[in-house]
Parts: sequence; C-alpha cells; structure tokens
Amino acid sequence: MFVKTLPLLLLCINIVATNDIRLGFTSGSSRKIYSEIKEANPALWKRTDDIIVNASHNEIITAVFVTDLREYKDGEAVVESGGVGGKSVTIGLRSPSILRGYRFEIEVFAENPNERYHSKGGVAPAYSDTQFARKY
Repeated sequence: MFVKTLPLLLLCINIVATNDIRLGFTSGSSRKIYSEIKEANPALWKRTDDIIVNASHNEIITAVFVTDLREYKDGEAVVESGGVGGKSVTIGLRSPSILRGYRFEIEVFAENPNERYHSKGGVAPAYSDTQFARKY
C-alpha cells in the first residue's frame, strides 16, 4: 500500500513546492498590460530584481500571474506591494542560491471598472407607430 501512495505523495509535495503566483482573475473586459519573461544568468551572488507595473489612466489591476519557467521551479517570487485592486504592483524576483539564476514569466491584467457602465453605442428602437397593451 505504501508503494502505491508514495508517487501520489511526491506529486503533492512537488506541486506545493512551486513558487508560482496566481492572484485575481481575468474577465472579458480585462486586458494584458504587461507580459514579459524575466531572466537572470547565474552569478557569484544571489540574483534579485524588482519589477514595477503601473496601470494606466482609470484602470485597476485584476490579475497577477508569475510562473517559474526553470526545471526545478525553485526561484522565489513575491508581491512586495500593491496588487489586485490597486493601480500598481511590485514583484520581487530572487534566485534560489548563489551560482543559480532565475527565469520567470510575468503577466499582469487590468480593466477599467467604469467601462462596464457605458453604452456600446447601440440605438434603441423607436416605437412611434405601434401601440402596446396596457396591464392594469
């Protein structure tokens, strides 16, 4: 029995060990405001980088997705400030140790919350020559 559950246990540990970030959600009115693969080569020190993404005009951030693209998924990514519901987000990227780099895909989505209340420019039909039954 232990031999059958061991692969399942290792799979669960592997899934939990990833440092991917999935905050918020995208909708039909969301648009991608930032999409880039950030990469740092190995060095004699621990590699760090801060990515700042600002939403434009009246938009607010609805989703932040950071995916570790390296084989062992041992890089570190954290949201340092801002995030979903704000105008900006600061994402910190770190290599796992010295002599190791990182490779992350970063996607940030935003939408204008006021846009859903505006008309799409359709014209309402005019019923000038038609009578409707009244309900009393």
